[in-house]
Amino acid sequence: MSTPAQREQAKREEKLDSMKEQIEDGSLTVRQMTDEEKAKFAPKNPPKEPRTPRRRRPPR
Repeated sequence: MSTPAQREQAKREEKLDSMKEQIEDGSLTVRQMTDEEKAKFAPKNPPKEPRTPRRRRPPR
């Protein structure tokens, strides 16, 4: 019996194999996004700066 992570990994590998086959037979094309597409599909919420950890209070 496989774990959920193993099943997920197997599913991912199947999808990648399928994509590779499609690329080889020409039914799928992989290309860089144009500047126009990058602007159109830009993330809605830009990533925030990482928070600094809070200082712990010294024990009493």
